[in-house]
Amino acid sequence: MAAPLRRTEAKAFFANERTFLHWMNMSVTIGSISAAMLGVAGHAHRHWDSDFTARAIFVRSLALIMLLSSVAMALYAAYSFRLRSSMLQNKIDGPYDNRVLPVLLSVLLMAALSVVLGGSIARTFGW
Repeated sequence: MAAPLRRTEAKAFFANERTFLHWMNMSVTIGSISAAMLGVAGHAHRHWDSDFTARAIFVRSLALIMLLSSVAMALYAAYSFRLRSSMLQNKIDGPYDNRVLPVLLSVLLMAALSVVLGGSIARTFGW
């Protein structure tokens, strides 16, 4: 007796595309924030006192880390979209989720925003 063919519904393909677009949206958002940080740090480094040089280098480093994570996130989104798409087309049962990367991304973003917040508080109170 042959196994019945498993039917893949169209909403699964649309859900895969929607997930891809959400990951790309977040990647572009993080990339935009890091580009703005790079611009502000470059402006501060060129036009302000030498007191801001160390802070500008720190902000640039943080922005570059965020920019690299944005590019990595976009690459991951493309890879997972292609992988899930082929799994859906081949009707493979499998784990369609990833539990590690969203948590890792959240921790990275919270750390970056905490550093920015701490730096602005320190600057406000002159520490």
